[in-house]
Amino acid sequence: MRKFRFDYNLQKYLFRSLAFSAVTLLSWTASAQAEFTTWGNMTGIRVDNQLMEFNSSLAVENQWGETWRTRKEGQEIDFKREGPQKVFSYQMKNLKWTQAIETLGDAKAEVEVTFVSPKDTLLNAAYFTIDLPKEFGPETTFSFVNSGKVGMQDLQTGATKADYKAPAQGMTIESPTRKLVLTFAKPAEVIINREETAIGNIRLNFVLASGEIKAKDIHRNTFIITASGEIDRSPVVIKVFPEQEGKAFDGIGGNFRLQNAATDPQVIDFTLKNLNVTWGRVEMPWQYWHQNENEDPAAQARKGQIHPKVKAAMEMAQKLDQMNIPVMLAAWFPPDWAIIGKRFKGKHPDGSMGNKLDLTKSDKIYRSLVSYIKYLKEEYGVETVMFSFNESDLGIDVQQTDVEHNQLIKTMGSLLRAEGLQTEFLLGDTADANGWDFTTLASTDPESLPYIGGVSFHSWRGYTEQNLLKWKDISNRVDEPLFIGEGSIDAGAWRYPQIFEEPTYALEEIDVYIKMMNIAQPISILQWQLTADYSVMSGGGIFGNHEDELYPTQRFFNLKQLSNTPEGLFYLPVKVDKEGIRAAALGDESKGSYVIHLVNKGATRNVKLTGLPKGLKTMNLHITNLDSSFKKLKNVKVQNGTAEFSLEGASFVSLFSNKK
Repeated sequence: MRKFRFDYNLQKYLFRSLAFSAVTLLSWTASAQAEFTTWGNMTGIRVDNQLMEFNSSLAVENQWGETWRTRKEGQEIDFKREGPQKVFSYQMKNLKWTQAIETLGDAKAEVEVTFVSPKDTLLNAAYFTIDLPKEFGPETTFSFVNSGKVGMQDLQTGATKADYKAPAQGMTIESPTRKLVLTFAKPAEVIINREETAIGNIRLNFVLASGEIKAKDIHRNTFIITASGEIDRSPVVIKVFPEQEGKAFDGIGGNFRLQNAATDPQVIDFTLKNLNVTWGRVEMPWQYWHQNENEDPAAQARKGQIHPKVKAAMEMAQKLDQMNIPVMLAAWFPPDWAIIGKRFKGKHPDGSMGNKLDLTKSDKIYRSLVSYIKYLKEEYGVETVMFSFNESDLGIDVQQTDVEHNQLIKTMGSLLRAEGLQTEFLLGDTADANGWDFTTLASTDPESLPYIGGVSFHSWRGYTEQNLLKWKDISNRVDEPLFIGEGSIDAGAWRYPQIFEEPTYALEEIDVYIKMMNIAQPISILQWQLTADYSVMSGGGIFGNHEDELYPTQRFFNLKQLSNTPEGLFYLPVKVDKEGIRAAALGDESKGSYVIHLVNKGATRNVKLTGLPKGLKTMNLHITNLDSSFKKLKNVKVQNGTAEFSLEGASFVSLFSNKK
């Protein structure tokens, strides 16, 4: 068991991180802020940490009635901070949009929307849209500045696309428990539709422009949104079942695919010193390992003819191995000789991606991959634990069918054994949680099972309860641990990296991790990445930030808090009687060690935690949020298996048992 390494310089970085947050976020506090997705759609406004939910979007409807709406990975995006404003830029159907979101104060946000067309065009309309949640039910009323008041009963359905349409300077939407007040910088036509949305059945469209749109004309309006409503501070009861020990959790892992020679080393050194990293995933730069088909790549490497990217990747694997961190290898890019036709980037005409391997060269391909793994062992002393093609179900960059995935495992697996290598395969390693069917064939093939060492998916999309249970079942079927091979929530965020420092992103990411832990029971979540790419650090030249020295972000401290979980604890069932709170429980009766991880996306409320072992006396409570970074708040007393404490809103909270 490796000891947790704590860098004494972390206190310096912690102070710098908190100071930076204080400077950049003076215009609002954690308890009152506008919330938004990584693609700029607002999800609501926090009031005393309670999210007053609504969903916003930008939309364009052409003259034939076809509508395009901002959504995850649905348009080109850029994001940057300009003082207190969060500015999103979009390219959508030849229109250039800008949306600036600013929290003005308690429960109030300003949204400035601008669009321009590079050429003359004809539109039915361009909209700023708000979808209302289910709290706005049959008793909802709509009051308009300059246009009077209507109720739900006044909305006519079926006759036209709009159930109600009126020009206004602003409006108030009110239900028994919620209220939204909107004012417009310029009068706008308001269209109310009763239609099914992701969160309710009322959609408000605010027209920005319609009809003939002249080239380069700027269309702009500003909306000030004020939210209020009942705050749910009702107490929560959480129950754990320590007698039902499940799978083991080793802790967090990390991806170490090297892409930034100038900034990667400082991040890697810092994270390895200050996080308890239990698994590592490193790139196999296969494209550069075996560039010439008819040469022996290992023989060439021993002559000193080894590509710098290969050397750096092998040294990275060695660095982890020397720290007793198990190493997985993943291959992204194949050499040209190993694929069918010319190398292709982007989407094929049929919508597929990636490059298919030339299966007439299967034996040569498998032996090439084995030669890398063998060379890494013989020359660098690294026994590769598992190998996979990265996201080959999607084609990033090798594209495989489930049949080809299965064939790789059993054929290359036998070659590895013949070479005296114990390397196994990571089954799946799919791009998303919804790719579980890619594993079915291999997971039920008795010829492949001896070579499968683990199961993996990436958490970019599809992490529904149903999909997570599928992955847990696959892990059980092959009797091998489940890994989240790449952990995070927005694969496209490298294009707009300032989003990584938003507290909304940090809270959503850790919420997804706790959800996956509780349902799927992975042995490890491997953060994408613990380098300068998608980094949990900032400054030091990362993402072009040369003004600040290197410092850890809120996402880093989420990982630090999670990595404080002792290795090898078992997942325990846990039940929460209220929505908005996520929980994962771990423990080991033989060690008397227990941890409860909680994410509260709502208001501060009291918690009664029950079902704890009778011998447990105290637990240390730690918190990470916008204002606190893995901060120990207090010792919580446990009496007769029950602990009571206050659970702060919009926070990641963990309780760690004290040693007997």
